[in-house]
Amino acid sequence: MKLLPRILVVDDERPMRASICQCLRAEGYRVLEASDGAQGLDMITKEKPELVVLDVMMPNLTGIEVVAAMRRLGLNTPVLMLTTRNEVPQKVEGLDAGADDYLGKPFDRRELLARVQSLLRRQTAAVTADAISVLRFGNVVVDLEKRTASNGKAVLPLTCTESALLELLAKHMGTPVARDMILDVVWGYTYFPSTRTVDTHIWRLRKKIGDNGEEPRWLKKAQGEGYVLTCDT
Repeated sequence: MKLLPRILVVDDERPMRASICQCLRAEGYRVLEASDGAQGLDMITKEKPELVVLDVMMPNLTGIEVVAAMRRLGLNTPVLMLTTRNEVPQKVEGLDAGADDYLGKPFDRRELLARVQSLLRRQTAAVTADAISVLRFGNVVVDLEKRTASNGKAVLPLTCTESALLELLAKHMGTPVARDMILDVVWGYTYFPSTRTVDTHIWRLRKKIGDNGEEPRWLKKAQGEGYVLTCDT
């Protein structure tokens, strides 16, 4: 029997951590626990979980510092960030640092499981046969199967969300893709508390493919709500 993915839950509030772990274990997931950011980062590098559920406000490294350190180390493990409902700046900062999604406290267990399942699907999804797997942006080559962007000097990892977003836009090369469609296909739902999450992932992709954020050449904002991709391949 195939084992379900391992999920690391990092939260310094013991009751919250226990509740999340119980919810995940009830669904058959293998669960690891960490009580602060430093312990969480250590377990991420050693245990290599398939998903990290990460609280923002913690001692010994905040959640934002943990995810930023992960991305600097080249770890593209999906990260679900936990925030308080009204902590909009922290949500934005977490996404900027490299988080894939966020969930506001308090939350319904069904919403938690839906976000977890969506991130795990993205992590394991292979590039479809009819999709373009290699994209060229000037001297930058993106390999969607390997989830990397290379400029000949350095190889940058793409997170599962960045890869899924780029693959969706590549399937519709030269054609605008609406924001609602992006949220539905990449994140798995059409409603999101802040449209900034799409913009933040676009901003991160532009940096990795060497695009100009002020006057983008390849990854442009479309008229209305959405984005359009062009490339050299």
